[in-house]
Amino acid sequence: MKISGKKISTLLIAIILPLAYLTYWLLRMSAVSPGAEIILSGGVIASIGLGIVALKKGEAPRGVSISFIIGAILCALIFLGINLWAGWSETRPGLVSYHVSITGLEGRTGGLITTILVPVPMKDREMVIPSSRLVDQNFDNWMTTMVETEDGTMLAFQNQHNNLTDIQGDFEIPDDNINGTKRLPEEYLSPVIETISDDRYTTVIYVDEGIRPLGNLTVNLRLSAGGGLYHGMFEDMYRTEVQENVQAGTTGRIVVTAEVEDYRPPKP
Repeated sequence: MKISGKKISTLLIAIILPLAYLTYWLLRMSAVSPGAEIILSGGVIASIGLGIVALKKGEAPRGVSISFIIGAILCALIFLGINLWAGWSETRPGLVSYHVSITGLEGRTGGLITTILVPVPMKDREMVIPSSRLVDQNFDNWMTTMVETEDGTMLAFQNQHNNLTDIQGDFEIPDDNINGTKRLPEEYLSPVIETISDDRYTTVIYVDEGIRPLGNLTVNLRLSAGGGLYHGMFEDMYRTEVQENVQAGTTGRIVVTAEVEDYRPPKP
């Protein structure tokens, strides 16, 4: 069956438009942006020209419009397919991070060595963040080390200067073990003194008795784990947080409550 010239022109609109759009994206992904823009512009101009030719040859406007609509639909499907492919191919590890914030120390004084102890991030009785990443870290005038206590191993912030400063410490490592979006909240702050419920337990901190003058301290410990991408989808992320207001004069061993919650970081 012979196809008339006007039909061929109309049919080519639905072919050239998505073909130019596909070529545009392939060039863009190959970092050939100027060439991509030229190809896309050429495809649009060619499609418009073919539409004009088809109309001059007697093709009904409805047929030309349908060809443009089909071409646009195919372009939308190409765009959707490329994004699905890009999302599926994107897998990146999450993070295990530990943030330690102790405020209220600024302007106060301590002894020869002022020490504050906080729990250590653990999983299956092993340190989640290696000790090499935790010890010998400097935060202002505070140096970190590991110490053994009656409750177990703890992270120590030590200051050998008389004038104290607030503590703001951050530790993190990539969490490469990602094989799906589901994740369990297996990390915890050790030592665990008492389990209250599935998402609450108590742990312990130590505040140096030599800090003067007496005043309130605010302790915030935050352990975050997960949040990677698995084939373009976010992995579960969990946050364990301790928020404690230490009243003036309260020193030594202090039992605090840790709360676990699932967490979705805000999109950039």
